[in-house]
Amino acid sequence: MKYILTVIYICLTTAGIFLMKQGGNSLTVTVKNGFAFNIGYITLLGFICYLFSFLLWQKLLTTYDLTYIVPITTGICQVVIMLIGFLIFKEKINWVGIAGAALVIAGVVLIAFSKIMK
Repeated sequence: MKYILTVIYICLTTAGIFLMKQGGNSLTVTVKNGFAFNIGYITLLGFICYLFSFLLWQKLLTTYDLTYIVPITTGICQVVIMLIGFLIFKEKINWVGIAGAALVIAGVVLIAFSKIMK
C-alpha cells in the first residue's frame, strides 16, 4: 500500500506543477478597493493537486526513512517534470540537463537498490 501512496504522491506533485504551468499567469491578487483574488480553473486544479500531494507527503514522511523517501521522490519528480517540459511545453534540454537527469536516475536506482539489499 505504501508504494501505491508513493506513486500517487509523485503523480499529484507532477500533475500540480504541470497544471500550474499550463494555467499560465492566471493568478491575480489585488488590494485596490478591497481584496480580490482571481485564479483560472486550470491553475486552481494544479493548486488542488499540489495540496493533496502535500497532505500525502505528510503520510509518506512518517512511513519511510527520510534518507530514503526524500531523495527517491524528489529525484523521480524532477526527471518527470523535466520530461513534461520537454515533451509538452517544448522546452529545450541541453546535454548538461540530460547528464544531470542520468545522474539523478542513477542515484535513485542506487538508493532503491541499497534499501533492497538491507
